[in-house]
Amino acid sequence: MANAKLISTLLLCMVVKAPMLNNIEASVQCHTVTVALATCLGYLTRGGRSVPSSCCKGVINVKNAARTTKDRRETCVCLKRAAGQYRVNYKFAAALPAVCKVHIPYRISRSINCYSIK
Repeated sequence: MANAKLISTLLLCMVVKAPMLNNIEASVQCHTVTVALATCLGYLTRGGRSVPSSCCKGVINVKNAARTTKDRRETCVCLKRAAGQYRVNYKFAAALPAVCKVHIPYRISRSINCYSIK
């Protein structure tokens, strides 16, 4: 029940905040990243045969928002922190960009050094 409330809250935040992803200029906000990817949580923790289209849209929005090296590094740090908090399965996390047909310039893993991302 608590997980359902958390997911509902995150989805509501996503609806409110998603349009702001297109206006990010100087820096990617961690909250914005986690909200954009909230609908991916089920796949990232349990896997499955499909990913919600809203999840893939969030992946695309996050990738497009992280335009600079600083943005990509901050996004990586945010994702690593959220992955630990929500107990994400890194096997599913590493597969997510390919499942969504989105190319990112690094492999998502527990051991990634976010500060080595260009």
